[in-house]
Amino acid sequence: MIKIAINGFGRIGRSAARIILDTPNLELVAINDIIDLKDFYYYFKYDSIYKELKDKISLHDNYLLVDQKKIYLFNKKDPKELNLKDLDVDVLLECSGVFLTSNSLRYHVENGIKKIIISAPPKDDTKMYIMYHNHKEYKNEKIVSNSSCSANAIVPIFDIIDKHLSIKSAFITTIHSYTTDQSLLDTKYSRSAPNNIIPVDSSAAKTTEKFFPHLKDKIYSKSLRIPLPATTIYDLNIKIDKTISTKELHELIKKNLSKTFNTTNSPLVSSDFIKDSYSATIDLNLTQIDQNLVKIILYQDNEFGYAKRLIDLTRYITGVRV
Repeated sequence: MIKIAINGFGRIGRSAARIILDTPNLELVAINDIIDLKDFYYYFKYDSIYKELKDKISLHDNYLLVDQKKIYLFNKKDPKELNLKDLDVDVLLECSGVFLTSNSLRYHVENGIKKIIISAPPKDDTKMYIMYHNHKEYKNEKIVSNSSCSANAIVPIFDIIDKHLSIKSAFITTIHSYTTDQSLLDTKYSRSAPNNIIPVDSSAAKTTEKFFPHLKDKIYSKSLRIPLPATTIYDLNIKIDKTISTKELHELIKKNLSKTFNTTNSPLVSSDFIKDSYSATIDLNLTQIDQNLVKIILYQDNEFGYAKRLIDLTRYITGVRV
């Protein structure tokens, strides 16, 4: 049984926690966040997007009891105050969005945690792994990153196109559900998220470039935050060296996709992908090629789908078959 702790009980942390409950050989033993202890119960049990947790759950002095299994609760802001040594934690999922370097997480390794996965792109040279793209390159590092939700959706697709058609340049438009760093109403720093489509900067290009060094400064990205609480669409426009037909493009994609991706010919919409566990689903009706320009449209549940890959990486680096 692989023992897991989660630091940061936000959207990714909560999705990861729910997935762990349904995954054999994994046990969630601890959660840390700066929320009140009673809120751990509330946020775990109820969710506006993923609905009420079906498992039996109850709150006690310093732990949750979920289907008769204890999950210890901590309320520490400083990592050095978070002592998980007695719980014999195998993997810490760093989901707070605050600790994005190996150095900032070194204390946990020194205090007995065997491995740590950051659920975001790191701000240093911590190695990033994406399942079914480069996960087999894992070299038993103590601290790694699962990269970003966008990279998990985009990088494996870029890999197919680059290997077979040779990418010259690309532009990524991320049509993204609103996030907690936005405001309900207009403020000094932000326009109202539920009432606007808001262009914002995107790190998708820079993160993707790290997996394709030969495309440095040839990938561009922008994000449009839209008035929806869940799911993302990625609009990939890729300039290539070779020319094939749209039918051949579809066949190429389907032949080379890993099992963490899906395709559809149905006229689906964003709500159809809520709680979808794929890294992304390619809408073949909207995916086409015109001479040297490829357009690919992907749908993704950027919380649940990403958290599923986070758990897959957890299993892989601890030796569990995925």
